Amino acid sequence: MTKKIQLLVWSILCAVAVAMPPAAAARALGKQDLARIQCAQEKMRIMAEFFDVSMPASEKVYTLPNVCGAQAGKTVKMPEWFAAELDRMDKNKVVYVPNEGTYSEVDLWRQAFSNVYLYLDRAAKSLDPNQPVVMEQLSRGFVGNRINLMATLDRLNKDLLRGQQLLIMKDSMDGRARSMLATFELINSEFFSTIEALSSPISQRENKYRQSVMAVVVLANHLYSQFLSTAIPMNPPDPKIYRTTAADRAVNFFMLVLGSALAGLAVYLLLENKREDILKLASEYKQKSEAWAEDFNRQFVTIDIKYIVFGTIGLFAIIGLMFGLMTGGFTGVFFFLLIVFIGGVISIRMPMAVLDALKKSRGKRVNKQLMDALILLSNSLRSGMDIVQGFELVARDMLPPISDEFGLVIKNYQLGTPFEKALDGLSERVESRMLSYIIKAIIIQRQVGGNLTVIFARLVENIREESKLEEKLQAMTAQQKIQSIVVSVMPFVMMFVMFIFNPSQMISFYTSPVGMFVFLFCIIWIGIGMKVLKKMGEVRV
Repeated sequence: MTKKIQLLVWSILCAVAVAMPPAAAARALGKQDLARIQCAQEKMRIMAEFFDVSMPASEKVYTLPNVCGAQAGKTVKMPEWFAAELDRMDKNKVVYVPNEGTYSEVDLWRQAFSNVYLYLDRAAKSLDPNQPVVMEQLSRGFVGNRINLMATLDRLNKDLLRGQQLLIMKDSMDGRARSMLATFELINSEFFSTIEALSSPISQRENKYRQSVMAVVVLANHLYSQFLSTAIPMNPPDPKIYRTTAADRAVNFFMLVLGSALAGLAVYLLLENKREDILKLASEYKQKSEAWAEDFNRQFVTIDIKYIVFGTIGLFAIIGLMFGLMTGGFTGVFFFLLIVFIGGVISIRMPMAVLDALKKSRGKRVNKQLMDALILLSNSLRSGMDIVQGFELVARDMLPPISDEFGLVIKNYQLGTPFEKALDGLSERVESRMLSYIIKAIIIQRQVGGNLTVIFARLVENIREESKLEEKLQAMTAQQKIQSIVVSVMPFVMMFVMFIFNPSQMISFYTSPVGMFVFLFCIIWIGIGMKVLKKMGEVRV
């Protein structure tokens, strides 16, 4: 008896399980929801057929079904403006898919509407109580709809370059495409919400599924309305408001001249008020220029300081003029004046910078010849010559620049300058630490005596060891030097690469005020980074 009762219970449970709907979430939508789904589905079918180029325009006349409620029986015709637009879009072949062929812009839009139609069709069929619904198949179908819609939207959002013409599909249909693509993106998000709802807990599944499906219905109706709406902008501005009369242009020119005159007068009054200070600064700078000219002569270089100063200002003026012409307007004038001002500040310091660089370069070349010069001096002293004759031997037998420097010492000595003072002049002209040691050793030996040959031999050994140490340091600090080069070069390399791939946008950005400011800002910080890395790699021996 007990077994019969158990068997009866199991039979009842199996009957209940068979009678239960296999996908409760799919049955969550009511009859009113089904009518709204079917109405939106019909609208998507109409939209897809509007984009069918094989159908003549005269056949694209539709009547909304009874499920559309208040809109039932309304006649829908393809808009007149769309006929010419459809032909243009069909000629734009935008995507080539292997084994499928080439898709035009029309094909992509039709695919997008078809994907929404198939989604709504699948949602409507899931409400049919006479058809079994398998949750896994339903979810897989929605996943396929979303993947196809994502691929289509990605192609529609991509801008294409045809020769010199940029094809932007978002600008199609008199500007409607941009708002419609935004609606498609929202539909794509709701596709994902539908897939997520089917994998939610059972207690939340029905509500989430209904919300996502009805959201797609609302967005599909919005797509339909966007397409049939009036083009944007509805009321383009009247071109007459941008016209200027001869009187307007005359007033503008007069105000421009007046403003320039007032600005020039203000600058003149400011300079006149600071006249004494300016004259004093000019006099001091003239004295510095004479001293710099003498220092250049002592480096065996004849150059006029004016060329350095005005050449620097001219270079910055050319750069400022280029930036000003690219920018245009008041901003261009501002950039031109700013760059010229920066060039003027730099030009004042440029002669000293050039002189320091020249001294360092000449000092390095002298250091490379110093060991051979010391060996020659030491051999001359061993052979019975004095130090003056040794200097003459170096000036005659060695190559510039050390032969020029030693020869100048001999000439000064022959003209009556004490030998010690001539050596001091050599120390001032050449930036070399080892050369200054040699000069001090010679001066001390001439004052207090001593074996100069032994001193020279020790100095040769010190120079040899110092050269080895400097070479080792150069090898150890090579990474910092390379980093400074990479830091300075890579931004410009990347900018050049971006110019190659997208020249129009790069030119428009770097000719704008913001782009120029960013460019100057980056140059300043690149310079700071190079300076920091250079200082990190400097080790004095």
